[in-house]
Amino acid sequence: MRNLRASGAWGLLIALALFVASLAATSADSPASASPNPGGIGVRLIADASSSPAEPLGLAYIVERIAPGSRIIRQVEISNTTDAMADIVVFPAAAGIVAGKFSFAPGRTRNPLSSWTSVALSVLHLGPGATALDAVTINVPRRASSWERYAVVWAEVSAASPAQSGVRLVNRVGVRMYVSVGKGGMPAAEFTVGSLAASRAENGDPLVVAKVHNVGEAALDITGELTLSDGPGRLSAGPFPIAVGTMLAPSHSAIERVEFDSQIPRGPWRAVLTLSSNGTQRRSVATITFPPETLANGERSLRGPLMLAALIVLMLLLAAASSVLFSRRHHLRLA
Repeated sequence: MRNLRASGAWGLLIALALFVASLAATSADSPASASPNPGGIGVRLIADASSSPAEPLGLAYIVERIAPGSRIIRQVEISNTTDAMADIVVFPAAAGIVAGKFSFAPGRTRNPLSSWTSVALSVLHLGPGATALDAVTINVPRRASSWERYAVVWAEVSAASPAQSGVRLVNRVGVRMYVSVGKGGMPAAEFTVGSLAASRAENGDPLVVAKVHNVGEAALDITGELTLSDGPGRLSAGPFPIAVGTMLAPSHSAIERVEFDSQIPRGPWRAVLTLSSNGTQRRSVATITFPPETLANGERSLRGPLMLAALIVLMLLLAAASSVLFSRRHHLRLA
């Protein structure tokens, strides 16, 4: 999500720039202090003829549509960039989409997709700087129901902890799997965008919200932008890029928010929200006016006590002033 916040930040940016410059100078003066890259293990998907640049997920992950009773084979490359021999264990495990995030199950937890998946080489012995190919095979049962399923192919190394006896340190990297079961090609991205609504955030800043619902059979990675036009004095603003940052699973919804700087006029504005996923684009257009600005929750919670305290202080001052006046009058009468 992007917003219009920029005011009041120049001093912080200058300070950060000076700090970074000082770090760079220190690094340049003492290059020997930089620690070398220890390397590690890696795994990447080998692109095949079905990979399309129009579907970014398919270039990095196993994204397939498989008919019941069919199978596919994909190749992954596993590398060892350390300076020592590595025994790398390769295996499939369960995954899912939880709260809009692709989530991995612990250890070797299984689900239907991981149980349909196998690897040709479950253990690889790779020397320093070596790479090897491994075949990932997915066999879908004939009676598998039509739906999208998720899993991961892990490449894992482990070693005994030098600090704690009986404890092993595990490092792993993986390739995600998005497999849709059904006949024909990959299901098209299908989603709806609800009406735009102007609101206020908890801190009082204006924002626009819209509900997005995935009505298709595949998970969606949505991007887009919001544009404001025909504002007060014919003002225009944007476009403001929207990076949803969540994976929207089939039959799930998400609320998209675009927050603006508090200085933006209330409107009315013509707002256009454009969202895209895997070549499918949807728009929502509305005339919006931001509600009047109110105090933030924290300020509202303090307003009552502060007003009461101010009233008490005022009453005490009035009482003290009255007492002083009464005392002076009394002394004058005695004189």
